[in-house]
Amino acid sequence: MSKRVLVGAGVGSGLALGPAFVFGSTPTQAIDIVDPSQRLTLAQVRERLAEIADQFEADAQAGSSKVAFDILYTFAAILRDPELADRVKGQMAEGAHPTRAVTSALNSFSRPLIEAGGPFAERAQDLTDLGARVIRELEGLPEVSPFPTEPFILVADSLSPLDAARLDPKLTKAVILSGGSTTSHSAIIVRALNLPTVVGVAGTGLIASGAEILVDATSGQVFVEPSESEIKRYRRASLPDAPDSDWVEIDAELPVKLLANLGSSYEGAAALRAGAQGVGLFRTELLYLGRNDAPTYEEQVFEYSRMLARFQGKRVIARVLDLDDDKPLPFLKPAGSGRYINRGLQVLLANREVLVTQLEALAAASRYYPKTDLWVMAPMVLNPAEAIEFVQLARAAGHRQVGIMIEVPEITEPEILAQVLAAVDFVSLGTNDLTNYVLGTDRSTGGASLADVRRPEVLSVIKRVVELAKVHETPVSVCGEAGSDPHLAKMFIELGIDSLSASPALLPQLRVALASAQMFG
Repeated sequence: MSKRVLVGAGVGSGLALGPAFVFGSTPTQAIDIVDPSQRLTLAQVRERLAEIADQFEADAQAGSSKVAFDILYTFAAILRDPELADRVKGQMAEGAHPTRAVTSALNSFSRPLIEAGGPFAERAQDLTDLGARVIRELEGLPEVSPFPTEPFILVADSLSPLDAARLDPKLTKAVILSGGSTTSHSAIIVRALNLPTVVGVAGTGLIASGAEILVDATSGQVFVEPSESEIKRYRRASLPDAPDSDWVEIDAELPVKLLANLGSSYEGAAALRAGAQGVGLFRTELLYLGRNDAPTYEEQVFEYSRMLARFQGKRVIARVLDLDDDKPLPFLKPAGSGRYINRGLQVLLANREVLVTQLEALAAASRYYPKTDLWVMAPMVLNPAEAIEFVQLARAAGHRQVGIMIEVPEITEPEILAQVLAAVDFVSLGTNDLTNYVLGTDRSTGGASLADVRRPEVLSVIKRVVELAKVHETPVSVCGEAGSDPHLAKMFIELGIDSLSASPALLPQLRVALASAQMFG
């Protein structure tokens, strides 16, 4: 077993194994230089700012990510802004140290963004990172914790867009952050680099540089000092063309279907090799993240068709766009309030054209591959009205099997749940969020653990859903990562769920554990 297993929110998908590199933070405070002769003149400050802007533009041209290109060019434009220069001039005229003057000028740009809140506040943090970089350049400070020249897995509290843009995908195998969100600029950049990434990981301070780390971005799990068996299992899952001899074959019939949680069609081959009998959760949001506009109908049909083509003769449950934090994408209007603000189906219903386009694109892909049994479901449904409206829209687009995610405790109340079950064809338990919301745990600090799913107040909610679903003859699946834990999986089966889905790399061990339970009681 691993020394410890940490959990966060996966950004995209993929596996990585390598030594940890704990990345230090960048200084954000200016250092006053006492000797007046060492102070830069206004002309020198302007010259330095122009040089930094030139470097940003050069880095943008040399990079492979369009997102990084756009961000670096935006930063360069800020440093060339005449208003910034005027503010710096005014501050220095009043006697401010050059770095203090630049910091104050940049703060004047970021303050309105902070006051606006939401996604704008995140852009303000980008300006703070920019300020830290400028201060370092103006003061002639050395780089802090330069990246290694050998392959590594980056571990940090946070990562600025500037540092993210400097990552070499040939050396950086994965990124683990204790902070951040799945839609931050940094997360978008590393995803564009196809780096397996997990954000919001509690306990990163326990990871030492050099420690071997195994990252599964699909499940959001980070294994510190993994065992040989864990390494072997994950390595096999990441090599779809490897020989079959290393796999444990189990012929016993299982009481439920074992499905895969996938973020893109690219992972399909590994999922099938791992024994997936279909896809229990196709996370479609990768198509949307990091964009200023929603993906076109044609782009969506192409990606969905690639997924369905891999699973002909099997079931694929596609979840429509789901935002996993409280920041809407640029092309989405905000929706909701309280702890569910800007989450789930309510956001899509407030942006109906985005939802309808996605449903129509999924239906078109299904017509291209009719042998694949496509089911569609909505994320984080808050009430029966939302469920009914989603079903109506999905049926209008041509979908036959339409369901919802059960992720909030309010919708599990018997009378409310009965109305939902009367409208849908299936439900899927998102145990991660459901556990967090039942227990009131803080998602930003790592959220609930697998052990928390076993708590009576959580299990009673799950049991209530399964029992009432049986009365309505409605299939129930578990697509949260709790379904990959053999002990919890057995409990779910005893309750009466119909299918379990997990990260592809976790399916072989789950199948062995469940088959052994069948054979030996």
